[in-house]
Amino acid sequence: ALDMPFVTLGARIPDVPCVRIDDVAAMPTAVHHLLHQGHEKIAMIAGIEDDRQFGFLSSTARRAGYREALCSAGLEPRPELQVAGAFGIEGGARAMAELMEGPPLPTAVVAEYDELAIGALRALRQASVAVPGRISVVGMDDHEMASVVDLTTVAQPVRELGARAARLLLSLLDGTLEGDVDVVVPTRLVVRGST
Repeated sequence: ALDMPFVTLGARIPDVPCVRIDDVAAMPTAVHHLLHQGHEKIAMIAGIEDDRQFGFLSSTARRAGYREALCSAGLEPRPELQVAGAFGIEGGARAMAELMEGPPLPTAVVAEYDELAIGALRALRQASVAVPGRISVVGMDDHEMASVVDLTTVAQPVRELGARAARLLLSLLDGTLEGDVDVVVPTRLVVRGST
């Protein structure tokens, strides 16, 4: 509306240059790590139930990646092993408490983002559930606190994403950027003590 050049970071808008990760592909990295460790009851703690209202689709994409990874391994995603609507560390703790209440008890949990996983870890430790002995936990993004709590996570290269977005914006400003640009930066698994 202001007729100013801009680049999106993370959210894909048609005809606007974008730098992002592939959220659908990032979540299977976490799930496959758990599957290779022998886990089959893998729960997911997710954030906003319908992120389309905010114009971002990462939550929906990560949930889709979770389901796809389980299906590709021949496992049916179980609704009772999925909690959505959690927000932040407190939300992650409440979601983990909910998962611990009912059968089946998961052997592993993936969280849509690290703050949810940190909350899940807190709830598990307060309940004296051994991590990773009884339940393994994996987050997404590699938040700066992930290493402090020894959380296995799928790292999003934040500095590279920002640098690439800045370069795209400079190219827009000097008129050298052409076409619909969608830069997808790869993620990587960072294994720590929670798995």
